[in-house]
Amino acid sequence: MASGFIILKDGRCFARRWTGYDEIIRIAIMELKLIQNGEELADWLKLQIPDAQDDESADAGWGFHNARIDDWINRKLDLRSLTKENQKLLWAAIQNGKINLIEKGQDYSPLSLDYFNIFYEMCELAEKGEPPMELTHWNKLADPCTEQNGPGWEK
Repeated sequence: MASGFIILKDGRCFARRWTGYDEIIRIAIMELKLIQNGEELADWLKLQIPDAQDDESADAGWGFHNARIDDWINRKLDLRSLTKENQKLLWAAIQNGKINLIEKGQDYSPLSLDYFNIFYEMCELAEKGEPPMELTHWNKLADPCTEQNGPGWEK
């Protein structure tokens, strides 16, 4: 059952088990740290997945209690809520992550390339402006996004 959701810029949704969701976010974090101006987004994304400080017994799959900020975090990331610049940075990180996953495999990430490729294909279709219902895990588009998340909005 899906418990991690990533809404892409065209409203399509990638929905998978929370472990895969977390690993995709980890890949993005690793790659963002290597991209100019990516550090701030990487730091924010770190707060969207559990780390060693968080109590594993307080992880419900769909969300977890983040002890670092003393708040519950749902495993749902709507990319439309990020600034345009952060959306571009994240797409670059995902592209670099795919290359590294192909080249390094399990030494890079425990996530299977097949699993990652489904997410990557959705991102690529969204970037190209292809019809969002062509490949999505929901039977409808996500509701419009009115949130502003991540760094950069305060500027």
